Amino acid sequence: MSGNTFYSSLLQEWTKGLLKKESLISVFTHIRDIPYAIVPDWNESEDIIRRMITENKGWCGPKHQLLSWMLEQLGFMTRYRYIPFRWQDQPIDYPESITILFPELPSSVHLCLEVFLTGEWKLIDATWDPLLKRAGFPVNTWDGVSDTIPAVCKITHEPNLTQISHDNQEVRITFVRRFNAWLESIREEEKV
Repeated sequence: MSGNTFYSSLLQEWTKGLLKKESLISVFTHIRDIPYAIVPDWNESEDIIRRMITENKGWCGPKHQLLSWMLEQLGFMTRYRYIPFRWQDQPIDYPESITILFPELPSSVHLCLEVFLTGEWKLIDATWDPLLKRAGFPVNTWDGVSDTIPAVCKITHEPNLTQISHDNQEVRITFVRRFNAWLESIREEEKV
């Protein structure tokens, strides 16, 4: 992502008239509020981040890539943080249509961000949108200074995280479809 005018105008819109700390919070909040959805079809897209903004949905990768770019435009150093995790290890009360897939679902890697503030690296995670809080997802707010909590619980018991013993593509596709549909149903219930 370069100095694209689309992203620059978005940054200007989200930070107009705000002080530095308020700008950090505004950028974080706007990106966090994009409804979470995994969209594997976008992996072939030339500009996933533009699609995320125009279609108003996205997952941790494009959310944190945009957040990184914007924070760097505001003058802050950032770096990506990768967290290995398993969906079944998260403290979420999933529906049975999803839990039955867990035995065949491989480990994943979550992407979030660290930003250098007041002389130290702070973890910033804008993954889950606010309407998911009711279902137990750890939705972060950010004060522009402190760490937030990671969106996922890290795997601590697998000896070799780089080798996945099985990767059933069909199970992954089914999981993504059911997970996205479940998140949408949570949002619909919350709006009522």
